[in-house]
This record gives sequence, structure tokens and C-alpha cells, in this order.
Amino acid sequence: MTSISPLSSWNSAPSRASAATWNRSDASAPSSASAPSTIVALSPESVNGSAAAGALVKPPMVWESATRDKVSEAMTKSFSSYTFGGRFSGLGAAMLGQVKLGNYNFSQAMRQPPPSTTPNVYAASGIAPGSLHGNGEDRVALSITTRSGVEVKLSLDSQGDGLAVNMTTSGELSDAEASALGDLAKGFQAAIDGLGQSTPKIKLEGLMQFDQQVLESVKLHAEVKVRGEMDGVQTLDFQADGAQRKVSFSGVAGSLDLKVDASQLNTLGSKQQQAKALDSYMKQFDQAASRGHGDAGLVAMLKDSFTALHSNAAAPQAATDTPATGKWRLAAEDKSILTGLADFSASVSQAVKFSNPMRSSEKDGFNYEVSQKTEQAGASQDERSIRQRQQSKLSASFHQTLVPGVPLRLTANTDSQNYTYHQIEDTASSDAQVAYKDGKMVKASLRQEGNQSEHVMKYFLGKLESDKTTPGNYSVLRDLLPVLGPYRTGEVGMTPEKKAEQRLQAMQTLSDDVLLQSYAGQTISLWQADVQPEEDGTAAA
Repeated sequence: MTSISPLSSWNSAPSRASAATWNRSDASAPSSASAPSTIVALSPESVNGSAAAGALVKPPMVWESATRDKVSEAMTKSFSSYTFGGRFSGLGAAMLGQVKLGNYNFSQAMRQPPPSTTPNVYAASGIAPGSLHGNGEDRVALSITTRSGVEVKLSLDSQGDGLAVNMTTSGELSDAEASALGDLAKGFQAAIDGLGQSTPKIKLEGLMQFDQQVLESVKLHAEVKVRGEMDGVQTLDFQADGAQRKVSFSGVAGSLDLKVDASQLNTLGSKQQQAKALDSYMKQFDQAASRGHGDAGLVAMLKDSFTALHSNAAAPQAATDTPATGKWRLAAEDKSILTGLADFSASVSQAVKFSNPMRSSEKDGFNYEVSQKTEQAGASQDERSIRQRQQSKLSASFHQTLVPGVPLRLTANTDSQNYTYHQIEDTASSDAQVAYKDGKMVKASLRQEGNQSEHVMKYFLGKLESDKTTPGNYSVLRDLLPVLGPYRTGEVGMTPEKKAEQRLQAMQTLSDDVLLQSYAGQTISLWQADVQPEEDGTAAA
């Protein structure tokens, strides 16, 4: 194989050492400042003139730059794939991997000219690989800002005949910053690979592990063209910084939005408490998906992104009266009524389908919302109050066959109209609060409610045979002062150690009970002896 480059655009490839030196000294200079090089590789057939007359000849690949590094090698290996995941396989990791080598300003692109019956290696130079930057059918952009204010931008673009990558920095990177960026290489690649699967997945755990002492924020944007029976575009946006974390996804199956408030660190619980709350919410999501026949891929995205965005978050260790990460310093009793998770809001909306041509009013859909909000108020530490509310809402509708195991195929023929049509409307809430006066707890309560409704219409040979609505609800109010208050009965004669042990066990049990229960059949029995809710919904003081 022989390489030829037009003389007017030839720049000899610098050594790795000189390239690293240039990048560190001229980090702010755009990589496109130098004249692009075009490398053309001649095949033996074209050199020897042995190609059959009139036969189409595949022209050699055209490159933007003559420089060869691990990024160029990865591009060469992945180019043969026409799928998003295949084209970008290993590229994200290779790009961030260059940062640790001091190479953080570079641009590379490759393009395959169309076959021709009259091969002309010099004509190929008229095709500009660099025009691919920012114009790919599939694209990924990563933006990272350091604590010192340096912004690092990476972009990957792909279309049928070409592939392009680019990386720029707005200033000089310290060794610590370069190391922190390089540590995100695997996480960046995992995010790309997840989105490139046949059933897209949101894999952000690696990116969420960024060093918050060195890096200020991480942002990711990806667009993928969906090819096949249902053409469209899938988009993913992710952002994480000291104030918030958020993910949004939109695709053929539906959409997802999730936001996490990262500003009130004083309300966070221990890793064990957070893990317990996450596990509880995973079960809530699965229950909602099962009851509402939600799209498995979308619900999996919700679970993965929910877990990722709540990772790498820890409560402050210093016990100060006025913490910078929250309004008040919270006592162990306060935290026992909290989930331990940062506040959030999440929603999943499945693309609506109309699967019954005989009844256009019947639709198949799934919409699920869940949230948590914590409020801290009061004039001082001794007069503080804390309230945390959790809510969920499910609205779903779907068709189901009358014969288990036999697929439902609804047509305009009445013989196919044998099914049940389900409409689900569920809500659930949990409201926990404590209040202090003169430094002593004077109020502590927990209210949990749930309402379910399932409307089912049964059709046989197109005729309505039954129409039934099944309701379900529960409502419980607990006065928590006997558990958390300063004066507890049954402690006469106990040693201080025994009192402390009993109190700790009670608070640990309570931290389980405050978790949202959308379908609380397994826990409602624990509260049968509790008082019934009052009309105004307030707990006894």
C-alpha cells in the first residue's frame, strides 16, 4: 500500500512529543488553524492498472489530517460499521484518553468517496472530510468545565460516507484536571455504547463519578438517527453540576425527564439509607410498569438514570449550626423521617398507539410521574421545621387478549374484536414532617395515602359484554412523637445505653416506613392500630 498526498497540502506528521508540546503551549488555538492534509492510499489494482475496464473501483479513503494516533486508529477500525454504536465504538474513550498525554486540541475526519469507473487519486482531494464536523446524521457532544473555568469540548459525527471527531480546550489544563478528564474515558464510552444498542439504554454511572473537587460540570448531548421500520431521531441530554443533575430522552418509544436537586446536601442520608430508598423506588417503578403495561425499555431507562443521578452524592460530615449546604443542621430524629435521597422529579411518557381500527377512541399509552420535595423553614435552629413530600401518579391504558398466550391482532373485522380494554388511574403520596419550639420537638407526623382505579371493558365479537371499575384506596396518619419526642413512655428504669439502643432501632424502622408506598399491601398491616386521619390532615402535636 502506497500513500500519496497533494504537495500543496502536505504537512509532515509531528512526533508525539512535539504534538504534546504544541498542545500545552497553544491550547487556546483552534485545531483547524493549520492547513488540512489529505492522505490518499493507492490500491495495488489501481497502481498496476489491472482493474477490469468499466468496473466500479472503490476510491481510497480521504483523511483530514496526516497525523496518526490512537483516535485515528479507532476511527479506521470502527468505520466499516454503519450503526451508531459500531461507528463510535472505542472512539469516546480514545479521545479522552489523549488528554492524559497532553493532546487535548485536535481534529480528525475520514471520508469514503463514491465508487468510480475512472479512478483518479488526485480528484479525491476535492472532497473535504472536515465538512463532516457538526453535520453528522449521528452525533455526540461532550462538554466539561473545570473548577478553574477551562471548558473542554468533544464532538463525534457520523454519516454514511464519513466519520469526524474534534476536541478543543479554552485554556491550559493542570495535571489534576487532565487526570480527572482522562478518568471519565470509560464512562463516556459506556454512555455512547448504551445509546447505540438496538434497545437504547441510558448508561451514565461512569460520567456521574466525575471528581467534583476538580471538575465543575459535565454535559452530554447525543442524537441518533433511527433506521428501520420506524424512522426517527433519538436524543439524549445529560447535565450534572453542583446545583442540579438532569436527564432527558426522546425517541420512537417515548420520552423521559428526570431532575435531581443537588443543592441541599444536609438532607441526604447515609449510603445505606440511600441504597435502601433506591431499592424501594426501583420496586415502585416495576410495580407501575407491570400494572400499566409500560414499555420495558423506557422503564429500564428510568431505573438506570434514576440510580445514576443519585450516585456520587454524600451528606456533609461537619456538624455546624449553619451549614453551607442547607438551611439548618438536621438531627438524627429529623433525618429519620426523610428518605435520604436528594429531591427529584421524574416522568416517563410512552408514545401513544391506536391499535384498534374499529374504535379510534381507544389508545395504548403509559404516563408515570414521581417526585420528592423537601422544605426547611423556621426563624432559627431551635424553631425549625422540616417537611418532605413524595408523590406518584400513573395513567395508563392498554388492550389485552381474552386468551392468555394468544397474540391480540385487532382489525376492522368483528371476528378479531375479542379483548379487554383497561384504563388505569393511580396516585400515591407520603407526607412526613417534624417541628421544634425552644429547641424541643413539638410535632412529628407521617401521612400516607394511595388511590387506585382500574376501568375494564370486555368485548366479544365486537360487542360490549361488561364494563367494570375497580377502586382501591388507603389512608394512614401516624403521630410520631411517641417515637421521636423527648418524653417517651416505657423507659422507666432503663439504662442510658438501653434507651439509646431502643431509640436508634425505632428511628431505623421509621426510615423504612416513610418511603413512598404506591401499592402498600405489604406494609399497611403494620399500622392498623394507628389513629385514623383527621379531617384537616394534620398530625396530633
